[in-house]
Amino acid sequence: MQEDRDIRYLLNPHERFDIRAVLILTHAGQVLVTPRKSGDKEITIVPGGAVKFGETGEDAAKREAKEELGLSLNKLTSTGIVEAFFTLNGICCHQLLLVYQAEVSTDTAAILTNLNVEQFDLPTNTHFAWQAKAAVSASIRPAALGQCLTPGHFKHLVDRR
Repeated sequence: MQEDRDIRYLLNPHERFDIRAVLILTHAGQVLVTPRKSGDKEITIVPGGAVKFGETGEDAAKREAKEELGLSLNKLTSTGIVEAFFTLNGICCHQLLLVYQAEVSTDTAAILTNLNVEQFDLPTNTHFAWQAKAAVSASIRPAALGQCLTPGHFKHLVDRR
């Protein structure tokens, strides 16, 4: 959903560009994901949202963590940039994803497992699950995000579906 000052542009009826902050939360070798169906495939996505004009990617990731999960995160690690190209509902999309990661405590992981999504800025059918990094790497969308699941070297990736 387009909000005030979001860097999301419908260039014309067939092309869209946006800049998003992506948040990869990890705990004990697992990643917090939202499992979804895409046709007959099971895919996973991670929390995040549009960067607002004048906002850094890190600030956007922290804001999205607060809005979507109720988390106040102090330290995030930048793990990559993904340029994603795909078609959604007949619209050619070009996204620039600024990827950030944080390891959460056992207490925070438990809270996120039982999160009441109705309290947050999320679609009503959203639910979160902790999944092993290997499983997430195989099902995450865009697929290039799978290479950003482990902190270390910063990656600049291109994902064309």
